[in-house]
Amino acid sequence: MPNPVTPGSAVGFLKTDNGQRLAIILFSLVATLVMAAFPGSVGAIALGMPYIFFIPGFALVRVFFWKGTSPEARLVLSLGMSVLVVIFLALALVFTIGLRNDTTRASMIVFTLSAVALDLFWKRPKDKEQATKPAEESLPKTVKLDKVVATMLGTALVISAISLGLIITADYPSRTFFAVTDEFGSADINTTREINTTLSVLVEVKNGEGVPIHFRFHVHNESWDIDRWVTNELSDGESWKDFVNIDLIYYGVVKIDFDLYIIEEGQPEYFYGNLHLWVTVY
Repeated sequence: MPNPVTPGSAVGFLKTDNGQRLAIILFSLVATLVMAAFPGSVGAIALGMPYIFFIPGFALVRVFFWKGTSPEARLVLSLGMSVLVVIFLALALVFTIGLRNDTTRASMIVFTLSAVALDLFWKRPKDKEQATKPAEESLPKTVKLDKVVATMLGTALVISAISLGLIITADYPSRTFFAVTDEFGSADINTTREINTTLSVLVEVKNGEGVPIHFRFHVHNESWDIDRWVTNELSDGESWKDFVNIDLIYYGVVKIDFDLYIIEEGQPEYFYGNLHLWVTVY
């Protein structure tokens, strides 16, 4: 009759190499499935935190730094290595297929399972007898850990320098915006009007280009002879508001376009964006 599985035997199994490998695999699979199926849930957060900040580093520590390190050192190394792994994976995704939820989860589980496979199948060189290495006996046990910490510190500094360079040299998107509201500033515009009335809208433009810019605003509809141009120069961060009055002298449904153009010094004018309203005149 087989022996029943007891808590003690389960804990003992987790202390073995295969037990730890199996635990890493199962935890990674469960965490990935929960985060994919229930994003943002309590379960996803509870499993995701150790999955990000411990599991990948622990798998790496098992491969490279397991022998000769204390349990406390293994814990610290697992946390630090996990942070480095996440940073490296994020940078790799940014420069390749893109940093998204699905690619992040996929990269995490592929990396972790690959580390487990390397731990399982990598044939490490056999240790030589201590008698053949008398010089090493006098070395303190912390030498190996100190080298690891120094390596992690150097890697972190390199990654920090790269990240800082990316932030400084990044081509940030424009923060310019323009909006069309009714005369009271509400986006809920009454677009059903009577004949021979006036549609009054408020146009607002804000310069978010980082330098002074000339803006040209064009309100138009060719079939109803609507054609108005307004030009203004705005300093960086400055806003401009202007009322546009449109006489509604025809029956029917009309599309009124609001086009914004930007003129940078020494550059040709270019089209920035379009807003439009469909107006019904009865």
